[in-house]
Amino acid sequence: MRVLIFGAGAVGGALAALLSPANEVDVAVRGRAGAIAKDGITVTGAVERTVRPRTRPDGIYDVIFVTTKAYDTATAAEAVAHHVGEGTAVVSLQNGMGNLELLEARYGDRAMAGLTTMGVTRTGDTTVRLVAKGRTVIGSRAGRTGAAQAVAALLRSAGLDAAASEDIVAEVWMKAVVNAAINPLAALAGGPNSRLLEHPPLLRLSERACIEAARAAEAAGVTLPAPDPFARMKEVLWDTRNNRCSMLQDLEAGRRTEIDEITGALVRRGEEMGVTMAVNRSLWTLMREAEGRPAPDEAEAVRSH
Repeated sequence: MRVLIFGAGAVGGALAALLSPANEVDVAVRGRAGAIAKDGITVTGAVERTVRPRTRPDGIYDVIFVTTKAYDTATAAEAVAHHVGEGTAVVSLQNGMGNLELLEARYGDRAMAGLTTMGVTRTGDTTVRLVAKGRTVIGSRAGRTGAAQAVAALLRSAGLDAAASEDIVAEVWMKAVVNAAINPLAALAGGPNSRLLEHPPLLRLSERACIEAARAAEAAGVTLPAPDPFARMKEVLWDTRNNRCSMLQDLEAGRRTEIDEITGALVRRGEEMGVTMAVNRSLWTLMREAEGRPAPDEAEAVRSH
């Protein structure tokens, strides 16, 4: 299949390495295209491989995976327009909330969402370390089950545990709940996800953040796919215990994190429906301050002027 990966960061780089042996894979990336064209992409860890995808997308693709940061989704949606045909599946494989809606606004029922618990770290301009393959689900709000199954089959052929979901909205919420309970605390603690398991006070805060986020989902009429969200969160935490989450990687590199699109989105939606989101709002504020950005209320006040 012809596959375009838009955003060859940690997840995008790993995906390119996994899919390249049996597919025609191109990548689109800002700033590192020359290095990738010269050295390829090397993945280590669960898979050891170097591949050399093209870095100049051309023509129409069967599948386009958008793997950018969530705050770049709108830009990515426009940038891939010339490569989308009638049969193209445009798949968000990102953290955060609202990505699917942005792609749907541009591509209608060709847009899909994917959620992954892949544990991967970008270790250099052209290198990534795959700690755990995790589980990936793909789904469409437009009921395109066959297309979602085809994308899942593509990922399985690359060695990933992938399946189609009949309720991708619930999966998006579940991923956001889990990320909100793990990522900010691991980032602020400055270590791998195992820090939360090693320090009971951090794990208790994680549980409180998880409970708040799950209540926001319930208030929104979403039935989460796990009856015990905190138990699911602990499973993910254990599976990714050696991983340095993307929020920590961004913080250490001086990049903007996805805290607004994960925790911030949950806080806004929960508070709009009368759910108390005190722990998550505090984590949102702390992460913004750690980045050197204004606290959420201050930022909103600035935008209103």
